[in-house]
Amino acid sequence: MRKVWIIASLLLGFCISAKAQLHQAGQTAFEVSAGAVDGFRLPNQDNFGYFAGLAFSKYQTRYFYWKAGAHLNQKNYAYDASTVPLRQWLGTAEAYTRILGRVSRSLIINAGIGAAGGYESINNDKRTVEGARIGNRSKWIFGPTAGIEAEYLLTGNLVLLVRTKQHYLFRSSVTPTRFNAGVGIKIILPANDEE
Repeated sequence: MRKVWIIASLLLGFCISAKAQLHQAGQTAFEVSAGAVDGFRLPNQDNFGYFAGLAFSKYQTRYFYWKAGAHLNQKNYAYDASTVPLRQWLGTAEAYTRILGRVSRSLIINAGIGAAGGYESINNDKRTVEGARIGNRSKWIFGPTAGIEAEYLLTGNLVLLVRTKQHYLFRSSVTPTRFNAGVGIKIILPANDEE
């Protein structure tokens, strides 16, 4: 137990003493996020969906940054006694700008637009389920995105994210719209002192 307290104290000390600040030109960050797709449902319910994402971002100015990432939308549709999974594997490129808040107050709200593209897999690319043929087909998809996110500075290099995002994915054989709502953690990466 003593080791746990020592490790926790060291991590807390590192985070508090970190000199990073949010939204500095040239700053880079890595984030992990997850949440619900098209509303919240329990795992065993029809239309249960979740998303998971990884992203890298770079701040161009105190008010603007771009982000590139990998994103998964997962939905399960009930069919008789089983479920039909739909997965959308996406690459994303987005640009965000601050619309509200000040760095000194630790809470910033950003709005952004971008594009996403990737592969939509229906029933793991199998055309039948329980002997019935599925009319929807797996295919490549692409389209625009729009989002709003709140950033709350927890420590010098750790940021809590709360985000909503709307995807409009052309060529989807199920539905072109996908609404995401979730949370994430952004880690501000150390600056390169040589620049």
